[in-house]
Amino acid sequence: MRRFLFIILLGLSGVVFAQETQDTLTAVVRDAETGEPVPYASIYVSSSCGTISNYEGEFSLACLPSDVVRISSIGYKQVSFTASELPSVVQMSPISTTMRELTVMGVDDVLYRLVRKMQKEAKKHKKAEGRYFFRLITQYPGTDELAEAFLSAKSSVQIRDLTFHSGNRGRLKAKTNVFENPDLKGLGRTNLHVFLRLAPVLVNFDFWDLAIVPADLVLLRRGKLYYDASCLAYTEDDGTEMRKIRLVGKTDVVSSPILEGTMYVDYKKCQLLRFEGQMRNLYLRTYDNARRRSSIDTVKYEMHIDYRHDHGFSEIANMSGTIVKDSVKLRYLMYGLGDKEITFQKSKRVGDNMLATIDEVGYDSTLWQMTDIVKRTKAEERVAFGDTAFHMRNRSNYDVAPSQQEADANAYLREALRKLKGNTMQLHRGLPQK
Repeated sequence: MRRFLFIILLGLSGVVFAQETQDTLTAVVRDAETGEPVPYASIYVSSSCGTISNYEGEFSLACLPSDVVRISSIGYKQVSFTASELPSVVQMSPISTTMRELTVMGVDDVLYRLVRKMQKEAKKHKKAEGRYFFRLITQYPGTDELAEAFLSAKSSVQIRDLTFHSGNRGRLKAKTNVFENPDLKGLGRTNLHVFLRLAPVLVNFDFWDLAIVPADLVLLRRGKLYYDASCLAYTEDDGTEMRKIRLVGKTDVVSSPILEGTMYVDYKKCQLLRFEGQMRNLYLRTYDNARRRSSIDTVKYEMHIDYRHDHGFSEIANMSGTIVKDSVKLRYLMYGLGDKEITFQKSKRVGDNMLATIDEVGYDSTLWQMTDIVKRTKAEERVAFGDTAFHMRNRSNYDVAPSQQEADANAYLREALRKLKGNTMQLHRGLPQK
């Protein structure tokens, strides 16, 4: 009799297991009032199951139908759904609580406590390391390039000491919309990875030793000369008392690169939760191999950082940025893998060329079983599945073929692409002296 009951129970457990197989959910997060995408929203199921929405607000996630999916973004009311009931379009409502403006003295008080605390955390946890998934798409007339990789880095307060473990690169080669030029090297020889080391509070200045950052309001007592500051107080939907600090650079009195933007701070816990900003006074050197001459132009850089604090210190959770120079556009994303189980077979610390390092570590298929870590945009998938050398098996339901408008635009810009032949790009902290 006991044996009979055991067989029945075992059979029932098998039925339950069959019902709880994972499904891959796909949705887009939008602002309920404007309809605009909400990029980099947190999609959370557990410490080992989660993702963020991409640049266009889209995400995909493999989870059980019974799992509860929590979606949050600073400035919006958090929403939760059972996975089986997740809508294809998730509407997020902005927090409507009244904001009250504080004095400049209030800004100084918040920043002073915040910067001092983050400095102590960085010193105490200087060896703390995070693991990340990295993606970079480069778009210039007629050509798209995509790089994806796994990396480790010192993650307390600021990203530094990057070490790559596996990489994957592709380039759109469709003859219908790419100007065929065997001499074109794209942006393969660059030092643009230095953007990953930038943050509103720096403990290891490295490349950015000449830059002015928001922490200078406290550290060097010179911030008031370079920034106009304002501070708003408001309460998140969960009761968190927030400070929204806006710092605008006085570019008429400073020629050095200056980082300006908005800091979102948990006031009671004295924790930086998010920074959104841009760097002014950056210059990009373009060297033309054919003409043996270089030119220096300004570059527009916008960045976004989310911090986590579950390890007892301010740690980079994810980071993204957009770099624009004329018709050349680069967009990167670095997403913290949290508690995901990962084993690395190969490691190489980045030197002067990030993309060369990715090529050197090569492709490790065991790492890429975790497909759709962060959902690709249509432009990113077009490269991944347009280049047969790119390793990735999961294709979404995107129509990755270019539209007629895109094809016409590419044809029109072929002459501009010719001018980029053989060029390399190098970032400078300020306008070099002649």
